[in-house]
Amino acid sequence: MTDSTECEAGAARGLAVERAIRAAARAGNRLISGATVSVDLERPETRDHLAEALRRMGARLRPAGAAVDFAFVDRAIPDGASVDGALHECAAADRSPAGGLPGIVVGLDGGVRPRRGASAASRIAWAAAGMPATAELAGRLGAASAHRGVRVGVSLVLEPKTAAFARLLADAGCSVAVFSAVSETDAEIAEELARDERIAVFAPRAADPVRPAADVDAAHAAAILDWAPEYLIDDGAHLIRLAHSERPAAMARLRGAAEETTSGVRPVREMAALDALRLPVIAVNDARTKTDFDNLIGTGQSCVFAIADVLDAASDARPYAGVAGTRWAVIGYGPVGRGVARFAAALGAEVVVVERDPVRALAALHDGHEAEASPTGLSRADVVVSATGVWHTLDARAVSSLQDGAVVAVAGGIDDEIALDELREERWEDRGVARGVAEWRAPAQRGGRAVLVLADGGGVNYTAAEGNPIEVMDLSFATQLAALAQLTESEPRAGVHRLSEADERRVAAAALAARGGAVDPSPDSPRAGGAAQPWTVHRYRSARGERPEGDGAPTL
Repeated sequence: MTDSTECEAGAARGLAVERAIRAAARAGNRLISGATVSVDLERPETRDHLAEALRRMGARLRPAGAAVDFAFVDRAIPDGASVDGALHECAAADRSPAGGLPGIVVGLDGGVRPRRGASAASRIAWAAAGMPATAELAGRLGAASAHRGVRVGVSLVLEPKTAAFARLLADAGCSVAVFSAVSETDAEIAEELARDERIAVFAPRAADPVRPAADVDAAHAAAILDWAPEYLIDDGAHLIRLAHSERPAAMARLRGAAEETTSGVRPVREMAALDALRLPVIAVNDARTKTDFDNLIGTGQSCVFAIADVLDAASDARPYAGVAGTRWAVIGYGPVGRGVARFAAALGAEVVVVERDPVRALAALHDGHEAEASPTGLSRADVVVSATGVWHTLDARAVSSLQDGAVVAVAGGIDDEIALDELREERWEDRGVARGVAEWRAPAQRGGRAVLVLADGGGVNYTAAEGNPIEVMDLSFATQLAALAQLTESEPRAGVHRLSEADERRVAAAALAARGGAVDPSPDSPRAGGAAQPWTVHRYRSARGERPEGDGAPTL
């Protein structure tokens, strides 16, 4: 085999592996990291390639035939059938250890089974089955009579997981209302959720051909505040800020809020610093059970896979050869940026990080990536991902520095993280070339180069895909419920508060048990600071034979 033939074979193998992993995640909006997987493929090169990619994503490998979350085979075959004479115990995958979700068999031929139902009701039920930690926390909330009838407004991307979460809140005895923006709403899910008479839905259930999306969103946001929630579960602190700035009547009823995003905690902290925050807010985003999983792993996986899914689906407009061998520039190396870099690299991308904080840039080097300033880091990138949550991270000047044909996307994100408004002012022209893909071309006097912007510059994982995987949102929603309980039970003063460490541990323990893990039963140290022995016991004591009395100075 010639070198060129070997390269072609390697590229084809890499693309097949990538597509199989993406199909596994997409089949049920599932998480690869932490999942149990088996790889039973005929070709050893492909088997090793797939197993290594899964390991780098944090999957736990098991032997073929074991009960797993994902069983990868050459062809996704019916139970009891054989492939090349070898019987595959694919039925074992139906005994998945992860919550109540069935295992998924994924074939490199593109086949996947089982597939969740296509109806909105089926998709919500599937999500609910994969959220055991949320269900446990909701059960605890419902057992406390103080929460009965509490009015809770939920402002989140409205898709199956959020609908399941809203129903669990209602099951716990809360009165529930849900708000979601036009660009962040699955209309079929909104319609199905509205059938539940316990839940008020302030989100579009069908396209509005007359009113602009911004007007629809403003009307719905005002309506949920007029519904008079006592507590808010907010995303981006948009409702918190709206209530403070324009809806004073809502403030008379509001007693607290839980904010789940980095982009939302930042303005809330600014409000507190300016003495403008008039209610207690739990910074759910800062909890370890949120940031270390939702931001880092869930958003990392879902954004990288969504980018690849969109580009692969647009292959008629632009040939797609896979992530492997491409150069990705990740702007920002906080938890989201680290996650994007991790999953892109696991699929074979070369990653360069553009970061203003020298500590985070140094961390990127130690994670095996390059760290460069934007002029060099961006100019040679095939894919540029903004992971900052900062307005105009990619301004017109930065976009103009990109090479012709570069792909631009936002991970997580806020409005206008890519400065499309500036591009319009500078007479760039845009046209849709495929679903979720727009070509922005500079005017001729600026060289006429073009870039491909995904999902109109919105967060690519929730705008062009289903958002973060179920297992990650199970943790995030359970953390939100712990925050709601903390707000209602302790009634903290106005300001920004952390979720208690005890609540973090409670949420993590529920998720750990559901995923088949265990924590060491050894008790924590009872000493202040966690020291293993009295502070007076140290290496250089002058009287080594003496025993200290209690924790004080030794008696000599």
